Amino acid sequence: MRKKFLLSILGCLIFLFSTTGCKSISTKNETKQKLILVSFTVLADIIQNISKNDDFLVKSITKPGIEVHGYKPTPSDLINASEAFVFVDNGFGFEIWSEKFVSNLKVQRITIADDLEPILISEDAYKGKPNPHAWISPKRGILYVDIIVESLSELMPSKTELFKKNGETYKHKLSKIDQDFSLFINNLEKDKRYLVSCEGAFSYLAKDYGLNEVYLWPVNAESQITPQRMARTISLIKKKNVPAVFCESTVSNESQMVVVNETGTKFGGNLYVDSLSSDNGPANSYLEMLKHNLEIIKRGLE
Repeated sequence: MRKKFLLSILGCLIFLFSTTGCKSISTKNETKQKLILVSFTVLADIIQNISKNDDFLVKSITKPGIEVHGYKPTPSDLINASEAFVFVDNGFGFEIWSEKFVSNLKVQRITIADDLEPILISEDAYKGKPNPHAWISPKRGILYVDIIVESLSELMPSKTELFKKNGETYKHKLSKIDQDFSLFINNLEKDKRYLVSCEGAFSYLAKDYGLNEVYLWPVNAESQITPQRMARTISLIKKKNVPAVFCESTVSNESQMVVVNETGTKFGGNLYVDSLSSDNGPANSYLEMLKHNLEIIKRGLE
C-alpha cells in the first residue's frame, strides 16, 4: 500500500514538473522575447538585422525556396500569428493571402508598401497594379530599413535607439552594394543595358540603375506567357544583341531556355527574388542575395 502511495505521489510530481516546466519555458519566452512574424524570408532577414537583440524573435511564415504569391497558410502559421507582437508584410498585392490571414487575428501590423511609391505594371491583366518587388533594388532596400525602423519604434519607443543604431549599420552595408553596382552600370555601354528575365520582378532595379527591363510574364505565373510576348522578346534580343538572359530561382527556366535556343544568347543564371536560399546556398541573407543577383547580372551583361 505504501509503495502504491509513493508511486502515486511520484507520478503526480512528474506530471506537475513536466507541465509547469513547459509553462515556465513558454512564459520565459513570452516575457523575454517578442515575436515578430513576417510574411517571407527576405523581409524577415532585414528585420532580423534591425531588431538584433535578445528581446525579439523574428520568424518568417514562408520558408526558403517557397513561392510566396500563392502560399496557403497552415494551422501552425495561425498559432504563431496569435502569439506574435506584430505581423509584417510587404503589401502591393505580393502576399495575396495576407488580408484573409490577419482578418481574424488581434495582432498589430506593419505593411511596408503603405510608405512606398509603387511602380505600376504597364500591361496585361495586371495593368495598373503595383509591382511588389521593390526590395530587389538596393536603393529601395535602404527605404525598407527606414520604414521598418520608424514603424517598430512607434510600436516600442523604448527600443528606438537600438533600431536606429542597427538600421544605420545595415544601411551602410546596403550603400556599399548600391555604389558598386552604380559604378558598373555607369561604365556599361548604354546599348547593353538590357535586363531580360522570366518574371517582371526587376522594375525597381531597372528604374533605379537605368536598365531596360524585358520579361516573359509580369507576375510569377509561367502559364501567363503568350506567343506574342515570346516572339517580341526573341526579336528584341536579336535586334539589340543582348548578351544574356536570366530567370528566377523559384520558377522553371524552361521558357527562357527556348529564348536562348532561338536567339543564340546565353543563359546568365538564376536570380533570387521572392525567397532566400537555404543556409548553405548563395543567397542565405538579403545582403548575400543582392550581391549574388548583381554579380550574376554584371557577368551576363559584360
